[in-house]
Amino acid sequence: MKAALLLGPERIAIDEAAEPRPARGEVMIQPAIAGICGTDLSFFAGHRIAPYPLVLGHELSGRVIALGEGVAGLRVGQRVVVEPNYPCGTCSLCLSGRGAVCSQKKSMGVNVPGCFADKVSAPAEFVWALPEGISERDAATIEPLAVSMHALLQSGVQSGDTVAVLGCGVVGLLLIHAAVAAGVGVIAHDRLAEKLEMARNLGAVVHSNTDDPALVWQKENVGTVFECAGATITVELALQAAPRGAQVMLLGLSSTPASFIPMRLVREGINLRTSMIYDHPSDFRHVIDLVSKGVLHPSRVVTHTYPFEKIEEALRLAGTGGAGKIHIEMIS
Repeated sequence: MKAALLLGPERIAIDEAAEPRPARGEVMIQPAIAGICGTDLSFFAGHRIAPYPLVLGHELSGRVIALGEGVAGLRVGQRVVVEPNYPCGTCSLCLSGRGAVCSQKKSMGVNVPGCFADKVSAPAEFVWALPEGISERDAATIEPLAVSMHALLQSGVQSGDTVAVLGCGVVGLLLIHAAVAAGVGVIAHDRLAEKLEMARNLGAVVHSNTDDPALVWQKENVGTVFECAGATITVELALQAAPRGAQVMLLGLSSTPASFIPMRLVREGINLRTSMIYDHPSDFRHVIDLVSKGVLHPSRVVTHTYPFEKIEEALRLAGTGGAGKIHIEMIS
C-alpha cells in the first residue's frame, strides 16, 4: 500500500509500506479524509524523535474494509471515525477513569502506524460508526473537537457564563465553537488577525491586542481562562491576568518553564487545572451526537484541503501557524 513515511525531520516520502492486517478485535479502515494535527507537526519538525520510518496521522474519517476475528457491531463498508488514543484499561489511572493520562496508552501516528496511508488498523473498541447525516469533513474533525469538548466539560462552565480563550489555533477555535453553541460568552485572543477573524465568525468577542486582558476579563466577569496556545508567555498571562476566583484551564503543550506567583493564586483563589485529550468512551459519544444533531459543525475551522500527493506541502503550511485545520484527501 501507499503511505506517507516520515524518514527524518522534514523528510516525507510517499512510498510502499507493509499492508496492515486486522488482528483479533481490530478493524481495517480506508481513510477518506485525514487532518493534520500539532502532534504531526512536532514529529515533522524534529521536535519529537520518531522511530523512523513512521506513518503519521490520527484524525480521520473513512470506511471499514475488513474486520478482525471477534469484531461485532461494525460491518464492511460502514463509515467510521477513530478515537486514536488507546489507554491500557488495566492500570490504576485507567481503572479510576483517567485513561487520558495512562502511561501505557498507544496512540495512532505516534507509537503505532498512523492514517496517512491507504489503509490503517485500529482496535474495534475505539472505532465509531457514523450517522449518515455527518459529512466526511465534519467527521474528520471530530477528534480535535473531542479534545476541546473535554476541556469545556471538565471546566464546569454553564450557559450564561463568560470565558476567555488564549490561542485561536484549531483546538481554541473548536472550543469557541462548542462554548458558543452551549450559550457561553467567549472573549478570544490571538496574535494573528486572521485567527481572530475566524474566532469572531464562530461567535467570539474580539478585543484589540493593545487592550489589557486583566482589565477586560475583570470587566466582563470572566470565570474561566482556557490556555490553548501552548506557549510559555500565554500560560504566564493566563495566571497573571485571571480574575479573582477564576479558574485557568491548560490545554496547550508548552515544553518550557513558566513563572507564576503562588501567593497570588492562593490568596485570590485562582484554580489551576489541566485537560488532556478526552475520556473514553464518553467524550467521543457526546461529540458525535452533537454533530449528528447539527448542533456543531467542526469543519467550519477547515481552511485548506490538499491531495495526498501534496502532504509535505500541507505539513509545511500547517507549520507556519497561519492556517486553520488542514485536511488531506486520501482518496483521489
